[in-house]
Amino acid sequence: MASLMAWYKRGEEPTPITSAADLDALLERMAADFAAQGGPVPPMVELARPDPWAEGWVAVRLGIAQDRGFIAHADATGSYITTNGGDPDGEPVLYDHQAHAREWPSDSELPLADVIRAAHDLVATDGKRSTIVNWRTWGL
Repeated sequence: MASLMAWYKRGEEPTPITSAADLDALLERMAADFAAQGGPVPPMVELARPDPWAEGWVAVRLGIAQDRGFIAHADATGSYITTNGGDPDGEPVLYDHQAHAREWPSDSELPLADVIRAAHDLVATDGKRSTIVNWRTWGL
């Protein structure tokens, strides 16, 4: 299991994500927050290792909406983002991180069930990219 820290809400301490149950609780909270706000910009969380100097670094951004979401993943091997095979230069999609809307490529969104499975892989494989979704290289 991975040991990751989740930075979700502005002003809150990061939340440890060390198990599938921790991840599920975070995803349920994000979904509930999105439902309560009534849209239109879905939430995003940032995940990273607690001690990147000792454990190697990984940075993940994970966004979920009602029926879709995305994952951006960066580590020493490069930067990648999920892709649905569409046009990456289309209208960007917006996700909210700590009360700031962020733009993401138009092809980055996948069905929510796939994003959740890939996020579980991330936790189970100590921060590695899932093989069940498609990725493309991506630069910030």
